[in-house]
Amino acid sequence: MTESPYLGTVLAGAADPALRESLAELNEEILESHLGAFPDLRSHWLELDATRRSRLARCPFLLADAGFARPQLWASVSMGGVHESQEPRPLPANRSALSTPLLRRVLMLAWHLARAHRTAARVVLGMNSSCAALLAGSRLADLEALAERQPAWIRPRWEQRAQLWQTWIQAASQDSPRALQRLQLWGLQSLAAEIRRRAD
Repeated sequence: MTESPYLGTVLAGAADPALRESLAELNEEILESHLGAFPDLRSHWLELDATRRSRLARCPFLLADAGFARPQLWASVSMGGVHESQEPRPLPANRSALSTPLLRRVLMLAWHLARAHRTAARVVLGMNSSCAALLAGSRLADLEALAERQPAWIRPRWEQRAQLWQTWIQAASQDSPRALQRLQLWGLQSLAAEIRRRAD
């Protein structure tokens, strides 16, 4: 399987093939769950063979966001705010909820990167340094509670931009990897711009 040329660079400090595989596995599950919210997109997703689905999932960044550039959110987790007794906010009706086990795995990957591979966390997750420090200091119990009680906090990237996802699927269906690589580079630039907008 041909891997994105950016991913090896992004995770060069990690030098961990299992980490790259975990990212691709999570991304494929996120795509499967998210694209179900858009019937037209889901039909195109299902038309992709396993190789092309894997190509789309082997992205150099996580296709979900948990406020990784918003330290004020993670500050509430570090202070135990996620444990407050409250009903989770309902998810919008027009999106497919990511399952709780998938949310846990997303948060565990983020926690691992924030603790062990801070530079990779900033690129792979679009995480600023303040969030990385807060997430690295979070307890596993906090992350478990976040996945169970605040599922709407963790969302697919660009979740309402169906046309954008159509473009990604079309790029993955092509024999040449160039269009998909351009979109991946655009995605990395978008994550970097989000960090700049929410400067540490």
